[in-house]
Amino acid sequence: MSAFLAPIHFWMFDKIKAQDELTRRLAQAAVAKGWLCEADAKPFLHEETTPLEELVGDDIHGCLSGLIDAAEERYAKLSGRLLNGHDERLDDLKQVANAFGQSRAAAADSSAEASYQAINDVLLDGMPCDGVNIVTDKAPEHFSWERRFDVHGDHWTKNGRQADDYYQLRLQVMAGILSDTPYAVRTSDYQNYTLVQQA
Repeated sequence: MSAFLAPIHFWMFDKIKAQDELTRRLAQAAVAKGWLCEADAKPFLHEETTPLEELVGDDIHGCLSGLIDAAEERYAKLSGRLLNGHDERLDDLKQVANAFGQSRAAAADSSAEASYQAINDVLLDGMPCDGVNIVTDKAPEHFSWERRFDVHGDHWTKNGRQADDYYQLRLQVMAGILSDTPYAVRTSDYQNYTLVQQA
């Protein structure tokens, strides 16, 4: 089966595993803070150890889509479990998200475009064929892109939250990834983003 797998499939698999790592970190933090017992956290500690070659059948696209959906649902379900009735916990979750981003930080000498690629290598936005993100402007000192539609919000509203919670955490992951670079991410609507050099 490995002969049928292209680099983009492994890239997507790595992004799915990154999403699950963030979810695990949030669950572990929740246990440490006494918000969840270990038994309740266990379903969110998913770590895929089976190689992609062994996971896929005849439908590589369908397999990856299913893995994406499962990872998104774990993340949203855990966040809903932690935040429903406890909005004040969002700041703690942001700290975990930022630390996760820092663990995957872009190199300090990254260009704006390389910094964007570091973000894109981590954050899960559906399948590439969905075309969620499109680049709108790029230069050595800045980089802009647009998210054409939301592929996350439905998971969060289904679990009692708003898409805004997801995007606040997402911004913290981005900030962590950019922490060693001279760039910061700017957005006013969670749809249009720009990496700008900080003074």
